[in-house]
This record gives sequence, structure tokens and C-alpha cells, in this order.
Amino acid sequence: MKLLYIVNFHAPMGGLHENVYSSALYMQKNKCEVYVVLKKGLLQQRMNDNGIKTIITDFSKLEDTMKSIEEIGVIFDLIHFHPGPSKYSALEYSKKYHIPLIETYHGTWLDGLQKHIHHLSAIITVSDGIKKHLQNRISDYNEKYHVMPNGYDTNLFSHPSFYLKNSKELNIALITRFDHDKQFIMDIMLLAINHLKQKSEIKLNINIIGSGTHIDEFIRISNTLIDPTFHTLNYEGWLVDQELKNAYLENDIVIAPARSAIEGMVSGKAVIAVGSKNYIGLIKEDNWQLGIHNNFGGAGNKFNDYAIGSIEKDLDHLLNNVDNIKYYGEFSYKVATEFFNADKINQNLLNLYNIILVGHKLNQNV
Repeated sequence: MKLLYIVNFHAPMGGLHENVYSSALYMQKNKCEVYVVLKKGLLQQRMNDNGIKTIITDFSKLEDTMKSIEEIGVIFDLIHFHPGPSKYSALEYSKKYHIPLIETYHGTWLDGLQKHIHHLSAIITVSDGIKKHLQNRISDYNEKYHVMPNGYDTNLFSHPSFYLKNSKELNIALITRFDHDKQFIMDIMLLAINHLKQKSEIKLNINIIGSGTHIDEFIRISNTLIDPTFHTLNYEGWLVDQELKNAYLENDIVIAPARSAIEGMVSGKAVIAVGSKNYIGLIKEDNWQLGIHNNFGGAGNKFNDYAIGSIEKDLDHLLNNVDNIKYYGEFSYKVATEFFNADKINQNLLNLYNIILVGHKLNQNV
């Protein structure tokens, strides 16, 4: 099977990038011929380092992107793309060569789906909540939707590390991409720091993991909040693969959205999930299904849906009885391993590819 992934992005790394990387790597390991159309940068280099072929474009001109794809001389069996400028070359190539199309939606941005949904063989969403949002906006083609969540790398995240009660310090990770579209997450994290600075029973090490256009401002405000205390604030930058895994394992509590929340859970950590659109809170017995349904904060109305004091309440629930850190870490681990195994998710995706291609061939022969 010859697969073409097309993805455009603004930030150099993020959850979207990890989704494409995970799928491309799995398909290549399962003997598919994989090409990825994307901008030059960190993801492109990471793809190449793992033997995945890339086609570099800046997506500024459709004809240039089409030329870059056609010049490699491969007629693809299927195109899988993501919202944004990548849709133009995906649609053009599909129409020209009569190739099935699949699109994945990671959030509630519609991106003109109603104009090209009839060209798609399938639509993938990373949660039921996002699927429901899209279907509420577009009444037709409900049968085309498939939910396939983000998953964790089973080879990388193979052994969790649960909280040890005799620890003299607590490590708390704040993990996200620090860009404008993540402002709600950053605001909740600042509320968390403002609350944590008042804790005097145990030393807290607050570790900021991620990068983005707002990172300098976020660190400046965070330092202003934490400086009068004996707690520490550390900036670790953007981490991937083994370094990211180690960072999860070294922390006790994780505050993060979407994929990062899932990776924190499978690492055995107590996770407070907050996404770009909604606050889910400490993952526990009464909200884990909401987290899954919502992609851990990917759909909602930000502060309009937020109950004032929620992040403070969740932190107190963990810090006032540190046994809860271990308890909810173990609980989160069970949820993550049951629902977010990337190998199982990507195998379902490969099965979908195969079914679509069989149907496409049958249709051509009619």
C-alpha cells in the first residue's frame, strides 16, 4: 500500500505532529510505502531519521506542492491529510488521480469541511466529543465518521512509575505548547502556580515542559508568582521520545492537555487534564469518561464552562493527602492502557485503509 500523508502546521512540534508521526511509523513497519508532505523542520528531520520519506513544501502555492508530489513518480493508493492548507493539494491530487481521501480532525475547527465532505471516504476524529461537534454543524454523511484517539507509544511508555510517599519533595509538570491557541491552558496553569506558592508543608519543584511563542512571557509571570517562596521553577524546553518519557517518570503530578495527559496517565501519574477549550480536572472515577469523550479538554467554551476554584480544589485533593497522588496515578494508568494503546489504534487505522481500498477497487470495476 502506497500512502501519502499531507500535514501543514504553524508550531514546530505539537500533538498534531505526534499523531502523524505515530501513524506514519506504524504503517511503514507494516510494509506500507509511506511519504509525508510537510514543511522543512523538526518533524521532517525526525521522520527522515526514522526512514520515513518526506516531501518538503511550504504550502504557499498549490501548483508548487502538486509538482513536489508528482515529481517523485509514485501513484499513491490513498491520501490521509489534516485540516489547514494541506487540504488543497490533497483534494487536487485525489481528484486528478481518483484516489480515496481520509481527513483527521483534532479539534472543533470546521475548516470548511461542509465544502469537501462529499469527496472524503472517511473522517477521523480523536474523540466522540469532536465527532459530535462536527456532526452538529454538518447534517449529512454521519456514517463516514470514525473515532480514533491519540495513543501512547507502547515501546517508549512501557513501565510506569508511581508516587513514593516518603518523597521529601514533589515534582509537578506543566506540559503544553505555549502558543496563542493554548491561552486557556496557560491561564489555568498560572492559577495553579499562584495556588501552589501558598503551600509550605513540602517543597514543590514546578517543571515547565514545552515551547512556543508565549513561553518567555509565561516563564516571566510564573517566576513573579513563585519567587517569594522556597519552591523552584524549572524550564526544560520541548522534549520528545526518551527525554520526554524520562520527564514524565520524574514528576509526580502532571497538568496537561490531550496527548500529553494520556502520556502522563500511562506513566502512572496523577493527571489534571486541561485542554485548549475545556477543563476536565483531576482524572478520577467520576470524570475519566468525560476526559476520553472530550479528548481531555479539546471541546468546550473555555472559562464559560470553568467552575472557579476547580484547579485549586484538585491540587488540594492531591496535596492535602499525598496518598491520593499514588491512587490516582494507578487509576490513570489503568484507563490509559485500556483505551490508548497506539498499536491497537493504528492497527484499526490500517484496517480502515484496507477496507476503503477494497471498496474503491470494487467501485472502479463496476
